[in-house]
Amino acid sequence: MAGKELIIDDDYCMEMAKYFVQQGEHLDMILSRYLSILEEIRESGIKEGDVADALSAYITYAEKLCKQLCYASQITKAHVQFFLAQIDAADRYLF
Repeated sequence: MAGKELIIDDDYCMEMAKYFVQQGEHLDMILSRYLSILEEIRESGIKEGDVADALSAYITYAEKLCKQLCYASQITKAHVQFFLAQIDAADRYLF
């Protein structure tokens, strides 16, 4: 017969939230470097024509993604903290 206990490891949840924040910051840094490379290509390599226009449009949309990965990971951390607070509040009524 399976047990009826639900065990939530708060420390593990917080470590995973911290991991997601670090990964979001790391991905944001990579994206920033990638955008710098694309900017250099646009400025020194592909200056006009359809490819230059497409590259400019691509850079514009990629810039919108910049900082969003870090923001999303911060939201994940907030959700983890909220989840743990809700579990702690429910625990008070169960025990």
